Amino acid sequence: MRRTPSARRSRTDAVGVNTIAQQLLRSEAIASSQIEGIDVPGHRALAKAAASNQHKLGAQLVLANIDAVRWVYDWAASSGDPFSPVVICEIHRRLATADRHLSAHAGQIRTRQNWIGRDPYTPVGADFIPPPAREVQSLLQDLCAYANRNDVAPVIQAATVHAQFETIHPFADGNGRVGRSLIGAVLARRQICRDVIPPVSLVLSRDRAAYINALTTWRFETDGYRQWIAELATACEAAALASTRLAGQVSDLQDRWREAAGHPRRDSAAAAIIDALPAYPILDAGSAGALTGRSAVAARQALNNLTDSGVLEQVTVGKRNRMWESVGLFSLIDEMERELSAGLCGPAGTQ
Repeated sequence: MRRTPSARRSRTDAVGVNTIAQQLLRSEAIASSQIEGIDVPGHRALAKAAASNQHKLGAQLVLANIDAVRWVYDWAASSGDPFSPVVICEIHRRLATADRHLSAHAGQIRTRQNWIGRDPYTPVGADFIPPPAREVQSLLQDLCAYANRNDVAPVIQAATVHAQFETIHPFADGNGRVGRSLIGAVLARRQICRDVIPPVSLVLSRDRAAYINALTTWRFETDGYRQWIAELATACEAAALASTRLAGQVSDLQDRWREAAGHPRRDSAAAAIIDALPAYPILDAGSAGALTGRSAVAARQALNNLTDSGVLEQVTVGKRNRMWESVGLFSLIDEMERELSAGLCGPAGTQ
């Protein structure tokens, strides 16, 4: 039976976009890192790295970015505390921990002049020279005061916070990734996004030059703010619609998994694993047991049964680790990433 639009909305609500929050957050971190020219692995590789704790350098950088973004989104949505330079420094600290170039300056506001340009030794000919280091602390205080307001349209507020943060450029490096995390943090604090933050950086990544140009226009053109606000609003809308669509697709996929598995009882380990797969698409027996509340032996039996049913396939991570991967989920995520990034993320982009 063809679903009506109202039925589709109810199915999306039933799956809850929060079940794919982890995947959308990972998409955001991948795209934000790629905008900075960081060579990053794709979803499947990152999920394996996270599940196995076997992290190569590219995975380490993106997983640190995921940790930073997750932390600030959770903080903004639930703490009730105001934005402050301390919070911004904590985002940077988490982001920089895994980066050997940034770790020495993790969470530390710069004390020297920096600039954006090709020559690391002189600002002559630089594309942009941020304010002097002595001004940074007071400028961050002013930025946080604006970020804490509740009388500004949330998307305009997020656009302003990001553009001003990038203009201040308060850290020696890593400003772009921290600044993009503030977009979602503002939207979370204003309760615009209750379950997840749509991966806005995926949309921005499809035309990096236009994104940078919009920020430049913000700084130097009298009405430049219009271009950047419009660009971010368009990106937010596209990311939100894609996230909702993905939630519905994942709900349909779970239905197919349940049918393939013979409609397991709601209180069974197999049913619990199917419920958890959108958030945890790669599992071992231990993590499956923790998620379902069963012993590792019972969880392994359920994993084997779901493998026989075609819901899971066994993958090997490392020499001994037996893990199971959900069938079909990564394809849906890859498709969303290709759509939003115009092919720059996903199987044809990052791997």
